[in-house]
Amino acid sequence: MPGPIVRISPREISFSDPNFVDTIYSPGIGHRRDKDFHSVKAVGTAEGLGATLEHELHKRRREPLNPFFSRQAVSRRIPRLLEEKTPQLKDHFKAAAASGGILNLSDIYFGFTNDIVCQYSFGSNENVLSDPTRAYTLRSNIRALLRSTNFAKQFTWIRDLLSLLPIEFAPPGVQDMMSFRARIRLQINDVIKSHEQTRPKKQTSIFHVLRASPKLPKSEKSQARLEDEAALLVMAGTESPATALTIAHFHLLRNPDIMAKLKREIAESASSDLDSLGRLPYLGAVMKEAYRLGFGLSGRHPMIDPEKDTIYVHPDSGVSYRIPPGTPMGIQTLVLHTNEEIFPDPWRFNPERWLGTDGASLNKYLLSFNKGLRQCIGIHLANAELSAGLALAVQWDMELFETDDTDVAFLHDYFVPTPRLDSKGVRARVK
Repeated sequence: MPGPIVRISPREISFSDPNFVDTIYSPGIGHRRDKDFHSVKAVGTAEGLGATLEHELHKRRREPLNPFFSRQAVSRRIPRLLEEKTPQLKDHFKAAAASGGILNLSDIYFGFTNDIVCQYSFGSNENVLSDPTRAYTLRSNIRALLRSTNFAKQFTWIRDLLSLLPIEFAPPGVQDMMSFRARIRLQINDVIKSHEQTRPKKQTSIFHVLRASPKLPKSEKSQARLEDEAALLVMAGTESPATALTIAHFHLLRNPDIMAKLKREIAESASSDLDSLGRLPYLGAVMKEAYRLGFGLSGRHPMIDPEKDTIYVHPDSGVSYRIPPGTPMGIQTLVLHTNEEIFPDPWRFNPERWLGTDGASLNKYLLSFNKGLRQCIGIHLANAELSAGLALAVQWDMELFETDDTDVAFLHDYFVPTPRLDSKGVRARVK
């Protein structure tokens, strides 16, 4: 059996020791953390925040956006969006209940999170939630696009070649991204022109925020960079929370006792607003368990200390290992989230593990949103989507339809965890 530290290539080290996770991803003040080029080059959004390699450049790019995605900003801005999108979600449940039809939860949650991240970030309503067929097409195309990431990581020129094709000859997933970029490009151009004429008082999109930032040089406000920022934000801000919502709802339907407990807690809550939902311990535990089994990114996402040695002490032998600067080192989310010492019976959906004092101690081992300065900037938005979505979902009596564990299981690594390739998604009959 391999030990807690393994050299998996001539240049990269992988760990399985859960107690080393903060050293790698959240080392504290005075430590820089760069990303490894080989882990992000397949994404195709080199100028986006999540694909930024250098520590200082990432910090510079992120600082103007932090207030826009802060907990306070989300609490202030998201209720208006949820007032529009939650009734649309409810309409899908009502229509399926009235007709006795089958509802594809994977599709509607994809539409729900896609609409919210686009409207919150850009002020544009894509209205994917209103059209389940379009949601299915977009979700399927993105999944197909992600299945190419392992190949594209080895042959990066493929993405450049595809971007040069006329849109009608590109694969469906690439067509969707090209169409999205074309729409966003028009919006960016409008923002650029408005800033050249007069500085807008109201910053309604990340484009306004970035263009108005005095901390960013002109090169950081180019159309190409803003496009990359938008593309990466939409992919991450749709896929991850939609997957977590789908996984949570699947396991709630599979476990009536968990469903009953969550339904009771939400019903007994004094209010259904986001602040009140955020204080519900069992809802929070269900969300964390969904994040744990959703895994976030499935592949390796190593970090690099460009300046200092990193010292690792073997927990059993006491032997010290010196990891020189410039060495990619990481812990796979799959390895961390299924560690049996930290999460007993790791593949079982068990929200109880997150409750009480012992449960609070597990928070440091949750890596779905990364950690430290590289933590996902949209974490508060995702939490709002999940709590609002689940609070609505538990109000409806449903049963799974032709759906099993393989429709949510981590069976393939295509940059994000992927279930069986012929899965139609999580489907349910609304009673």
